[in-house]
Amino acid sequence: MSSPPSSEHASSFPSPSPAEELSATQALWRIARALPIVERSYAIIRFMILRVKLLATMDLLLPAEGPILDVGCGFGLWSAYFSQMQPGRRIIGIDPNAHRIAMAQKVAAKLGVKTEFFAEDVRQTAARGPFRAVYLLDVLHHIPSADQVEVVSQLTDMLEEGGTLVIKDITTKPWLGLKFTEILDRAMVGMKEELAYRHHNEWSELLRDLGYSVRVVRVPDVLPYPHVIIAATKGKRPVVASSQSAVLN
Repeated sequence: MSSPPSSEHASSFPSPSPAEELSATQALWRIARALPIVERSYAIIRFMILRVKLLATMDLLLPAEGPILDVGCGFGLWSAYFSQMQPGRRIIGIDPNAHRIAMAQKVAAKLGVKTEFFAEDVRQTAARGPFRAVYLLDVLHHIPSADQVEVVSQLTDMLEEGGTLVIKDITTKPWLGLKFTEILDRAMVGMKEELAYRHHNEWSELLRDLGYSVRVVRVPDVLPYPHVIIAATKGKRPVVASSQSAVLN
């Protein structure tokens, strides 16, 4: 039986109120002011790409308290943001870049948010959970395609049953939007790194195979980024039948 089509309607996701969007904007500016000038410029560009409504929607999808894993946290921008929005959260950020982790720790200290950061690759992380939620914000397409499914399976093992996996990434249609995004990604990472974009329906099917219930929404933007948010709730992982035939007595 084929997987049901994924929902792409904004009505399937919570919608932030004007007051919530204002609060989100104020949180983002506090983060920018806590950064040195070079990193501040980078953060402002990221905040312009990821609009307040998008971030506020992700905030509503995450639990209001408990341990949450931020995969590929970089300078800790999103850990600091989501921690400010709900102080009951305890966010743990991992990233392989030690310089970025050191900066994330300084920003968190200035803002007084409840976060921890570790210089680790998600494929070799010591983090085990269980976490109430895990999120990847524009990270998956920077993980080689051969490793993506294994990484998501590993993160699934870290989630408690009923926990939430939130993925913000780039889908592959329309083609012009994908190419626009790829040009900007190449400007950031160069030509050697693999950029492994997948269509959101492919991700939905992979997540359902891992036992998740899945909701998807395409996020419109004034720029041609093909943003997509995938919110998946962990159920019981399907039992894989043994390849050996049962012996009947």
